[in-house]
Order: sequence, then structure tokens, then C-alpha cells
Amino acid sequence: MNLFVFEYFSAGAMAGTPVGASALPEGQAMLNALLRDFSRLDAVHTTTSLMPGLDSDHADEILPVAGDWRDAFDELASRADFALVIAPESDGCLADLSQRALDAGAKLLGCSPDAIRAASNKGTCARLLKEAHICTPETVKVTPKTLEAAVAEMGFPVVVKPTSGQDCDGVSLVAESEDLDRALALLNGHESMLLQRYQPGVNASASILVCNGNVTPLSLNEQRIEPGQPFAYKGGSTPLIHPQSDKALAMAADAVRLIPGLNGFVGLDMILTDEGCMIIEINPRATVAYAGVSQSLDFNVAEAILNATLHGVLPVRPGLGRRVEFDKGGRRV
Repeated sequence: MNLFVFEYFSAGAMAGTPVGASALPEGQAMLNALLRDFSRLDAVHTTTSLMPGLDSDHADEILPVAGDWRDAFDELASRADFALVIAPESDGCLADLSQRALDAGAKLLGCSPDAIRAASNKGTCARLLKEAHICTPETVKVTPKTLEAAVAEMGFPVVVKPTSGQDCDGVSLVAESEDLDRALALLNGHESMLLQRYQPGVNASASILVCNGNVTPLSLNEQRIEPGQPFAYKGGSTPLIHPQSDKALAMAADAVRLIPGLNGFVGLDMILTDEGCMIIEINPRATVAYAGVSQSLDFNVAEAILNATLHGVLPVRPGLGRRVEFDKGGRRV
């Protein structure tokens, strides 16, 4: 099998920008962890594209990006049996690139473009969770002109975030009225945004394998996130042992069933308290937690993704893995 594994920032899609520099360590962590695990499978030949200055010990073939990264993407996707795409959800990027891979002739080792669009729209996702009676923060869609009035109605503290995006990009904690201008500045150019009631607690992520509506929870992970303007992701650890662990994984499994077409590795951001848990959003792709989870569990998670896609077979839910702590770049600490 010829497998194209693509990671947006590693391919140089935003090279030379502050966003690209900030996101590159996370992107490389996901790419290298997946390539490492797929390289252990004799029947899989892996390809990837990397911007100048980057290398990988795990890819069977690397196409250096000499010009437009899209040209390298199209070439490798056209030669691939399957493509696994990692990219930001903002502005439809992940969905569009997944469709681009399909148009080039590759099958997806992940979520369908329609499922990605549904999960990536944080407002739609919040509505689906609420309709299914799955606990999620109160969420309203606002514009720069209506934000102040909506905050006054909801009450401080609140979180202001883009309607789509990845990680903590553009996400702000607004604890008082003086914080509103900074939150809007971080979302400069956005005609609409989301306002959510802030929920303190333990920041967590759930790593789930999905196949045709069937799910296997893999791990509950802690996220080290500093609330602020913007929020800052500092890494995490796995597994997370918490009084709400079982409930959180069951809730995450119910949530991914709400969106047809979610397949492969899916991550969910959650908040856990002593009294309960809630889902913040669904990430329809591999996340940085993959780098930790894949080292924690005693089986090849990449092989499990492949078996789910090719054969419709999910692994038995694993027990607690070994303790792994990792930084923002997925490096073990």
C-alpha cells in the first residue's frame, strides 16, 4: 500500500509566518509519530512532503517542497492508495485538502470532508451536542457589534473563540469588560465568532478510534492549557486518571456518533470537574495527543487506524497505558 501522510505546517504551507512557526512543532510531532508507527508495517510504503530544512527518519519517501506546496501534495496524492491529512480546520482547510486528496484518486485514512466540515464548525458542533443532551458549555454566535451585549447577558467570565480553528488559536478568556478589545484584536477580520460560558476544571482530551459509527475509546489525556489572551497549549500527559474518566470516555464516544463520516483517529477537547464533565469541541483528525497515546499503549495505533478503514475492524478497548508526558511539540518529557 502506498500511503501519503501530509501535515500542513511541515509541508511549508505557512512558512515564514508567526502562525506557521508556532504550529510547526505540533505538526512535526503528529507527522513523525504517525510515520514512525506506519513504518513498522511491512505492507505500507509511506510518502510525505517536507519544506526545505526538515527531514524525517521514518518516511520511505520524502518529496521536498521546491515551489508551491500544493504541487507536492497533488503529486503524492495522485500516487497514493490512501492519504492521511493533518491540517487546520479553520477556513475549511482540512476539509478542502481532504477533498483534494480524494479528487487526486486517493482514499482517505480519516474523516470524510462533510464530517470534517460539521465537526469543525464549533457552533454546529455545540448545537448537535446540546440537542443530544450531551453536556457542553452554553454557546452563542456573535459579531463584533453584538459581543458586548451578549457578554453582559451571559456574565463574566466567558471565552471568545473563532467559529473554526485549531488548538488555542484566537481563543481568549474574557474576565472583565477591559478584556474585550484584546479578544476582538486576536480575531481581527472575523465577521462572526462564538461566545461560551467559561468552565474551570481539568483540561482533557479524549482519543477515540471511529469506524462506520462504531467507536473504541483509546485514552483520556490531560492537557496543560493556560487560560489567557490567547489560551496557551503547553503539552500534556496520558493517561489521565480522574473520578470522571469513565464517564468522559463514554460521553466522547456518544459525541462522535452524532456526526456521520467521522473515521479513524478523532480527538475531543473536554473539561472535567469533580461533579461531571463536558465536551468543548471535536477535532476530526489526528491530534498532538497521538504522539503520547501511541507510546503509552501496547499496540500499534496506526495499524488500528488502518484496520478500521480497510476492514471495518476496531481493537478491543485497551486498559490504562503506561504514563507518558509530552511537551507542546509531542516530545516525551
